[in-house]
Amino acid sequence: MDLEGSVVVVTGASSGIGRATAVAFAARGATVVCSARREERLKELVEEIEGRGGRARAVACDVCEWEQVQRLATNVREEFGRCDVLVNNAGVPGGGPFAELSLEQIESVTRINFMGVLYCTKAFLPMMLEAGRGHVVNVASLAGRFAVPGASVYTATKHAVVAFSEALHYEVSERGLRVTAVNPGLVATEGFPHQDALAKGRRGLVMRPERIADVIVRVVETGKAPEVSVPRWLSALQAVRILAPPLYRFGLSRSTRGSLRSTRVEERRGAPRGRPSRLARFARKRQNGGSLPARGGGRRWRG
Repeated sequence: MDLEGSVVVVTGASSGIGRATAVAFAARGATVVCSARREERLKELVEEIEGRGGRARAVACDVCEWEQVQRLATNVREEFGRCDVLVNNAGVPGGGPFAELSLEQIESVTRINFMGVLYCTKAFLPMMLEAGRGHVVNVASLAGRFAVPGASVYTATKHAVVAFSEALHYEVSERGLRVTAVNPGLVATEGFPHQDALAKGRRGLVMRPERIADVIVRVVETGKAPEVSVPRWLSALQAVRILAPPLYRFGLSRSTRGSLRSTRVEERRGAPRGRPSRLARFARKRQNGGSLPARGGGRRWRG
């Protein structure tokens, strides 16, 4: 897709991946509708984009509230007449053993991370179907490809986003639309600082939001669907899960034994951590030219 003059809607645009994505699309010549709950931050973002010669609008919206999502879609239709790209990025952390989570926490993570994607897609898809073109990008996570102990609810929402993206892509691809799940690994953002990884010298594993934003832009420009993982080499570990399930499960259980964290809040407070997972040790070896260990697993990922 040629992004010059296109209309792009980005949710969760007040910080992190969403903010970087809005800036990246504006730099390609798109008009970006920046949406999130924190209106003041959206205004600052719009001022920054316009200061660089770009075009942007700020529209406050809580993706958990269907009426607000409908108003967002109505505003975009009335002002621009179309939506060429929808980036469903709004999301929250949801770490912690399931038994320790309250029902309120479970419902909040599920509504924002999954229902928010469904709401926004439901509101904007009609415009794309009418135009016979468009691209929906859902920011999921590598947690949507690996079962991550200690973050069962978060992982479940990201699995749901990946499955929804693939199924919807096949539903609408013959009508000129694309749907893609972008699955990042560790990304340092406001909600996911990953201080534990940084403190243990694994800085090379933690990506900046701008890297994911560039991937999202390339996905739209090239029409790649229905799934992209970042970094790409980590997605290869899915082969272990599919081709050798017992080995994968054994490795996952061993890598997380005694190291489950209770909440993301504790991570930001610098709470002590357990022994690094086997997958984390493999990733470090991989970056240094090492080889695949005998058994694999995964623990924590960011979408």
